[in-house]
Amino acid sequence: MPQEWWERFFSGLWLDVQRELRADRTPAEADFIEQVLRLRPGAAVLDVPCGEGRLTLELAARGYQMTGVDITEAVLAEARQKAAGRGLQIAWHRRDMRDLPWKEAFAGAFCVWTSFGYFDDAGNEAFLRAVSAALRPGARFLLEFQALAETLLPRFQERSWGPVGDVLVLEERRYDHARSRVDVEWTFVRGGRIEKKSSSIRVYTYRELCELLARVGFAEFEAYGSLEGEPFRLGQRLYLVAAKTAG
Repeated sequence: MPQEWWERFFSGLWLDVQRELRADRTPAEADFIEQVLRLRPGAAVLDVPCGEGRLTLELAARGYQMTGVDITEAVLAEARQKAAGRGLQIAWHRRDMRDLPWKEAFAGAFCVWTSFGYFDDAGNEAFLRAVSAALRPGARFLLEFQALAETLLPRFQERSWGPVGDVLVLEERRYDHARSRVDVEWTFVRGGRIEKKSSSIRVYTYRELCELLARVGFAEFEAYGSLEGEPFRLGQRLYLVAAKTAG
């Protein structure tokens, strides 16, 4: 069967772009995660998908019992190497984010950097349901999401380009209102090397997203627009926090 886009996207020049974009954000993002998830010292926390483990490593260094899940072996290999180099004990798992085997094992979980919305509606719900099942009652979940309609559409551009470090990045976007998805054709250029990739993410409204989370067992929604904790406003990146219900 042909590969899905997310199975081939996270490699090559994109990884260098990703590192450059996120390098300075790690301490502030980890502070925010600790705060909004209301983590106690030594708590068991799930990072899904974890990528190369940027936040997993930071939080493990702060004393949390971290578990990282990702489907891409190359980024997990990098994560394992970094953890070993820093003497950190972290549980790394290569698996589909819709298939989490744990039941009420974690005191908190997070999914950041718009790593949600990859699948069809049933698949996206399956992921959130799996996260809910993995959390203890009352535990909190952080979902950071840039493909929210209220975030994306007010400043939607069909094309943008610019340098990220030493990589030139071109994005050609198409918003498909019938499918509620934004499809992007990416071009990465460094010297004479050119890589082309595509992505497709489901665009949810805030109401749709909260209704979906409620359907799989979450409540008590808090919407932030920045790492400083300001309330979410139109055009901002969404940091949505929800608590797993006791029922």
